[in-house]
Amino acid sequence: MKKTLTFLLVAGAVGASAQNSNVVSAYNYLQDGDLAKAAEFIEPAISHEATSQKEKTWRYRGDIYRLIALDPQHAALKPQFPDAMQKAIESYLKANELDTKGSYKTEIVTNLGALQGASLNAGNDAFEAKEYDKAIALYGQAERIATTFGQNDVDAVFNSALAYDSKGDMAMAVKRYDECIKLGYPKEDVYRYKNTVQGKLGDLDGAIATAEAGLAKFPDSKELVKDVVFLKLQAKRPIEEALASVNNAIAADPNDPILYSLRGSIYDELANPKEGMAAPSEADWKKYIDQAEADYVKSIELKPDFFDAYYNVGVLYNNRAAMQYEKIKDIKSDTEYQKAKDAADQVYLKAIPYFENAYKLKPDDRSTMQQLKQLYARAGNTAKYDEMKAKLGN
Repeated sequence: MKKTLTFLLVAGAVGASAQNSNVVSAYNYLQDGDLAKAAEFIEPAISHEATSQKEKTWRYRGDIYRLIALDPQHAALKPQFPDAMQKAIESYLKANELDTKGSYKTEIVTNLGALQGASLNAGNDAFEAKEYDKAIALYGQAERIATTFGQNDVDAVFNSALAYDSKGDMAMAVKRYDECIKLGYPKEDVYRYKNTVQGKLGDLDGAIATAEAGLAKFPDSKELVKDVVFLKLQAKRPIEEALASVNNAIAADPNDPILYSLRGSIYDELANPKEGMAAPSEADWKKYIDQAEADYVKSIELKPDFFDAYYNVGVLYNNRAAMQYEKIKDIKSDTEYQKAKDAADQVYLKAIPYFENAYKLKPDDRSTMQQLKQLYARAGNTAKYDEMKAKLGN
């Protein structure tokens, strides 16, 4: 029994000595720049009881894999060690845990800081390549480093949210955007992206609440104002809510063409309510149409290449003419009917310059060409009618 015990003790001592020797060899190869050999010797040491609880074992391992991952001189080794960055991070975190006296804290923190930035950048590269799961894992490494030292890498959290969003995992995207908001992400984008995802999920009330919360934090954000208005319209909230929101926005920024176009569309909807909503009186209808036109024209003044505004004014003249055509259909006198029809035609033809401007901006828009074809027919402009007909192929 004594001989067996002595043998085991000796064997253990030899094993420990061998692993200590491996750590020394790994360090020497590290110093010589032979990182593949250094990795070969350090790996057995991290799992042996004699060396696995020594700070330097893990610190050396971190140095080896950090250089493989980050040093351009050793780029050729990356295919051989594809997880070098992850191993470096794990190694330094373990070294930091074992460095109870803090003797190497500055060195470890500095190296982890470099790996944190590298993880974030590598995550961005993976994101650009649409490798979203890889990007999420890399962003997670950056977060883990920050968390170890009581910090938060809010950029990594936000980018992780974008990656979940892009891969279609909407629930996780909302969760991560929420984390960004709690961490005080300093840009309005987080509220905009979150409300967009909530809208896709059908949670329009939640999306509106998110946009309004963002607007409370970023009161000068025109984009969040637009989000609030669009979402309220989409959610079929009382139209007055959307109108109040856009009026407030215009008061704050009277030179934004989009805001006037939005308000024009609200007045347009008031004039032409959706099915199930009460129709306005004729006087109110005219008032709403006039207000819509004034806003669309203001949009054009502020943004002369605003396709939607030109198109929408053209549609308004169509609607005005349609109202007049409807009113004259019961006139019995041919003379009076023709007089009223000529007046309605003149209103209809006022749409031509607006649709023509829209056509100049988008010459491939079939809806605009169809409108112009009908208008040129009514105006008796055969040449332009034939041009539009040929372009439409009918």
